[in-house]
Amino acid sequence: MAAESSSLEKEFINPAGSSFTNVVTVSNGGVKTLYISGQVGFSGNQLPDDFSQQVENAFSNLRQQLEDAGAELSDIVKTNVYIVDLDREKVAAYSAVRATHFPQQDQSASTMVGVTALAFPGLAVEIEAVAVVED
Repeated sequence: MAAESSSLEKEFINPAGSSFTNVVTVSNGGVKTLYISGQVGFSGNQLPDDFSQQVENAFSNLRQQLEDAGAELSDIVKTNVYIVDLDREKVAAYSAVRATHFPQQDQSASTMVGVTALAFPGLAVEIEAVAVVED
């Protein structure tokens, strides 16, 4: 039996200009960990005013990044969500949309943080994730 390589293999998927990469994967020992940069509420070049629609778009963008890296939403083990001007209504709206994308009983670890602003004016939510798949 040959010894497995102990070196890490990195892959950079969907670079966004020169400032960051949407997904970075790290593979070792048959396991691939995906680090997905924060996905926001744009759909193409359009940014809706509606909070729930921004959340839906962010999940759609997250799903696309995962698919491009050979994974799916059920492979996520950790999410961080940042919500501008966090309040009960936004928590409820976010939770309702999230439940349509994560219907399973076993949920990923998750952190929600209220912030005063995101990178672009009008953004109301940003979702980043870590996923694990067999390589």
